[in-house]
Amino acid sequence: MDMNQLRVEALKRLMGGLTQAEFANRHDLNASYISQLLNGTRNFGERAARNMEKKIGLPPGSLSRLDGDAIDGEFVRISGALQHFQNVEGAPMAVKDGLVPVVGMAQLGTDGYFEALDYPVGHGDGYIRISSDDPNAYALKVVGDSMEPRIRSGEFVIIEPNKPYVAGDEVLVRTTNGQSMIKVFMYARDGMVRLLSVNDAHPPLTIAETDIEKIHFMGAISKSTRYVEL
Repeated sequence: MDMNQLRVEALKRLMGGLTQAEFANRHDLNASYISQLLNGTRNFGERAARNMEKKIGLPPGSLSRLDGDAIDGEFVRISGALQHFQNVEGAPMAVKDGLVPVVGMAQLGTDGYFEALDYPVGHGDGYIRISSDDPNAYALKVVGDSMEPRIRSGEFVIIEPNKPYVAGDEVLVRTTNGQSMIKVFMYARDGMVRLLSVNDAHPPLTIAETDIEKIHFMGAISKSTRYVEL
């Protein structure tokens, strides 16, 4: 399944039992446009996905990162939030704060790979003020536009190496020949790993498990405003 089809499947699950007309009316969309996306006569690219996410109130990238059962769970949660966001009840909850070390810079290239400078875990060039329950969590500063609009130049990606990942999750992959990349994990089967690109400009990849040094779960994308030096 390519990224275009992944977004179509995500949209179908988000619609649930609604007809195209009902879904379009609810979110002030054009029913004909929805039909064209679903039947494949119109490409569901990055720009179309971001515009739809903004229109219906989803976090940026939601239609691109979820697949299969992950959509069932996550979009049910998001859809419920969309229906009730104007009726928040109860006292505010305390927010847990934390610091994740920045261990290098991800210099993104036109081929979808990046160069990263690694420091020992827990040490690095400043910190991102964000909470993670992974004691080995680390952050990389992204430089370059080959992952836009999902990840923009100057933002940070938070990597949690001890967290499990499933189909549809974004992961950092490093191969045994030194190539590093951020991709959407699809499956591992018969000794091969299938990955989708975050940016439509780069095709899907299938890599032998023996050629992969590590796969780490990408837990979050952080704005530069959360960067601190201590």
